[in-house]
Amino acid sequence: MKKNMIKGSIVVFGLSAILTTGGLMAYFTDNDAQTNTFTVGKITVDLHEPEWEKYPDTDKDGVPDPAEDMTPNKTIKKDPTITNTGVNDQFVFATVQVPCKNIITVNPDGTRRPAGLTDLYSYTTNPGWVKMGTYEVRDGSGVTAHKYLYAFAEDNTCTALEAGKSTNPVFSQVTAVNAVEGQGLETQRFEIPVNVYAIQTSDLNGGKTAPADVWKVYTNQNSITEQFN
Repeated sequence: MKKNMIKGSIVVFGLSAILTTGGLMAYFTDNDAQTNTFTVGKITVDLHEPEWEKYPDTDKDGVPDPAEDMTPNKTIKKDPTITNTGVNDQFVFATVQVPCKNIITVNPDGTRRPAGLTDLYSYTTNPGWVKMGTYEVRDGSGVTAHKYLYAFAEDNTCTALEAGKSTNPVFSQVTAVNAVEGQGLETQRFEIPVNVYAIQTSDLNGGKTAPADVWKVYTNQNSITEQFN
């Protein structure tokens, strides 16, 4: 009996020691924090024409502007170029609006063509630009211009324009139509407006890269209703 009582006493003493030690210890604790900084990117573009801008200013220099009083088949430099002035890569598009008239034109050998709706200026696009379609600009008298849509793209894939980089010109020169005189063109002034559009390349509606798909995203967001066919 005495022997069993001693064993019980030892067990009780051991539990008491454990409880006492635990009561003297503090909880292990720690803390940490992390703040992630986010910035908003920027999509901006600059349209410039390096060769065109070299021409003298008639008003300032008194030198005839080469775009004034153009003769049939005359070619002048005009080179719309797009520069990515933002911080993100971008896909870019351009529209070129060319005035047109129902006129009689002349073949290189001097023979006349039948009257028809004809662009007053022509150009050849440079490599890296893909024509997507044409839109007819109208007023009360009918079609007054053709607006052409181009994508900076190759192999049905838009080309990413990196920040600080420039495209090659959409075209490098324009040529006046070889029109028969006396059709009223001599008394009118014509313009060739060029507009550019840019949109981010990443996270674009599931990774769209085809020009038609990317342009659709852009027009949906910016409420552009012109249909290029």
